[in-house]
Amino acid sequence: MDKGRLNIDQAALIRFLEQGEIERAAQLFRLDRGVLFPLENAIREAVIAGGLSAVTEAPKGLSAVFGFNGSHPRAVALAERQAGALITNITDEAISNARRLIVAALEENRSLNALARDLVGRTVGNRRVGGVIGLTKPQIDDMMSIRQLLRDPNQIRKFFIRDQVTGRWKPRYKLSDRRFDSSIRTAIKEGRALTSAQVDAAIEAYKVKAAGYRGRTVARNEAFTAQAAGRDEGYRQVKESGKVESVTCRWQHNLSQQPREDHVAMDGTVIEVGEDFVFPDGTRMSHPHDPRGGAKHSIGCRCIGVYRIKLPKG
Repeated sequence: MDKGRLNIDQAALIRFLEQGEIERAAQLFRLDRGVLFPLENAIREAVIAGGLSAVTEAPKGLSAVFGFNGSHPRAVALAERQAGALITNITDEAISNARRLIVAALEENRSLNALARDLVGRTVGNRRVGGVIGLTKPQIDDMMSIRQLLRDPNQIRKFFIRDQVTGRWKPRYKLSDRRFDSSIRTAIKEGRALTSAQVDAAIEAYKVKAAGYRGRTVARNEAFTAQAAGRDEGYRQVKESGKVESVTCRWQHNLSQQPREDHVAMDGTVIEVGEDFVFPDGTRMSHPHDPRGGAKHSIGCRCIGVYRIKLPKG
């Protein structure tokens, strides 16, 4: 993500903002696919690792004569499709988030330089931190709400809420940087808002923390997705090798803090590899973490596919 932030033409950004060219300014946040090549390559490697796991899990007699083909058109397409979807999603989010922040800042009559820093972030050494690239819409919503609360003396006390378990006061937004709690409490006690500099600093800290959280979430989810897809592809190749009678996949629901009811209901369902698990809402997935299920069925999911190879008799 850092490379994407560094590649943004800040001079053009300021120029478009001065001219009121909101859409042209937002389009500067369109990422070139090459910027995310390391991510795309990592997905490809995870797909291959998943496929190789099918070989190691196969019965000994079969694993000796079967090898996963990572260059199979289907395996290559899996990695390309997942990487392409992720890149498109990140780019679309960045453009949409930039557009929303620009409109809000112009309505608030914020300085264009301050807005540009909000959009692009700031340089620390040879890295650029902050900015909107990599943040989700809900994170941008929270960021805008934080700014609104901290700059308004009549609203700032709403920044804190009481924890329902401990009874203690805590920031309303879980990704807020706790280093600013003291300054905010002081402002509340004195009946004033934070200064513009303090608000900007709090927002920058929030963006850094939010981007880190999003990065870890994406990395974890994309790794699970790629490995699961590669593993399923590996078993498809086992089935197509002509050396087995059948290959099945059983949906296994694993414990999670917020279990999905439909995933619990799917627990124990068995399909032939190449077929689909069909959910009550019509969603079709060939295995847990299948990208076709979307974020609703993937993010935070701990379900796994348990594969079984049936060898020919004799």
